[in-house]
Amino acid sequence: MNPDPYALPETPKVEVKATSLEFLQAVYRNASLALPVRMRAAMAALPFEAPKLSVIAQVNDADFAAILDRRIQNMERINNGNGQMIEPKQVETKTPMPRLADRRYRRV
Repeated sequence: MNPDPYALPETPKVEVKATSLEFLQAVYRNASLALPVRMRAAMAALPFEAPKLSVIAQVNDADFAAILDRRIQNMERINNGNGQMIEPKQVETKTPMPRLADRRYRRV
């Protein structure tokens, strides 16, 4: 019969007035405990030991529409107002296959 990997064979030596983070650190640093117990303690302590990555937005005075207008004006200045339109090409398409079973596609 395998011993329970989550059973604590001995209590980690931690001060009585230790915080929960200090207790978790003592658990995952204790080599005599089972690896699954130490890993769970390390995962629980991780958010409090390492900062999370976050996104910081930089907001300027100009909004998106103003930036877009400036870029359009810049493109017109580069093209000297002689921008060419792209003409669409005519593409022939086949008619879709019928959804009802056709006898040409029967196996028997």
